[in-house]
Amino acid sequence: MRLRITALLTAALVLAALVLAALPQEANACFDTYLFMQGRGMVYPYKMLALDGSGEYVISNLRGAEPDRFSGNLNVYYGLARGMSVQAVLTSSEKERSHFGFDEWGVRTVYSVLEQHRGIYNLDFIFECHAATNEGTSRYEFSAPSIWHSSRFTLVAHPVAAFGRDSKLALRGHCGSFYQTVSGALVGLGAEYESAQSSSNLGRRLVKGEAGTSLFLGAQVSRNLYLQNELIKGWGAGAGRGDVGYAVTLKVLMPKGS
Repeated sequence: MRLRITALLTAALVLAALVLAALPQEANACFDTYLFMQGRGMVYPYKMLALDGSGEYVISNLRGAEPDRFSGNLNVYYGLARGMSVQAVLTSSEKERSHFGFDEWGVRTVYSVLEQHRGIYNLDFIFECHAATNEGTSRYEFSAPSIWHSSRFTLVAHPVAAFGRDSKLALRGHCGSFYQTVSGALVGLGAEYESAQSSSNLGRRLVKGEAGTSLFLGAQVSRNLYLQNELIKGWGAGAGRGDVGYAVTLKVLMPKGS
């Protein structure tokens, strides 16, 4: 009975991701590919502390008709218990480079529901809160990412429900496919449809298009450093269909006992 329920839940999550992928919504991007290389869900290991900084550069129009934009964030992750981790973020939302400044904070809790089920499947529940530093306006998001690891391949389906005090319920999602090379690097393709979830980005958009496609390149630079690069192209019927973006994340890892 339990296996049947798990199979039905998995099928429902995949269907939800596919349906969300068909919706013409704004794009966000970025996955925490470090965790994919560990063959895990989105929970950081118990008592591991990690810090990272991300920068995102977006060209709205290659002909130079509109100013380019930049955003960035600082993140702290900690494995609070076995199967549970927390994250805090300070963000400068996407704006012209001359206006860079931190204007949002957020917190997230990730709980592992299923880990390495049958050696392949991971299911997490994520709840997060974001608030603007100047207004105090809050929004909340709940999501249930499904992650499959098989040999060197990783598949991700991540539906998201978002709501706030001054906004209606919104359903979003993103998905991706990743491959770990023999040399230890990771490459992957992702599709985002107003995805509010990206672990290290905690909801900040990279591309203002109706949708976006991303190419990911990640590698463990050393025992305590992980580097992730991302190239993004906006597309769809929206005003941001010509957007081109690039993001880089450097993560500092401090495992238990290090």
